[in-house]
Amino acid sequence: MSSAEQGSTSHGGLGHWKWQRASSLLLIPFTAWLLSVIVHLSSANYVQARDFFSQPLQAWIAIVMTALVAYHAQTGIQVICEDYIPPPWQAILIWLTRIACLAGFALIAWAMIAMSTGAPA
Repeated sequence: MSSAEQGSTSHGGLGHWKWQRASSLLLIPFTAWLLSVIVHLSSANYVQARDFFSQPLQAWIAIVMTALVAYHAQTGIQVICEDYIPPPWQAILIWLTRIACLAGFALIAWAMIAMSTGAPA
């Protein structure tokens, strides 16, 4: 019986699948929050938007959502790379994806923390 028939994978695909689904479920309330923020701030200028995100709760919600989006994106792109990219490029693209997601998260987290503490950005 092959490993595919037994339901096992060599790279832990079931773990990725579970975490991908968990992150997508966790993103549902955060997406509702983001849509309400977009509606609320649709006519706001920079100062009003900065004042909104200077509230610690709003900043932390944005940081947690950003972490979830970065994780969800990285996991999804990794699965695509593992399925469709040949091995010489696979590891490089997965590594670059992780770096890009981490950098994006770090930049947004830094901006949210700077705004919530009143530090100049």
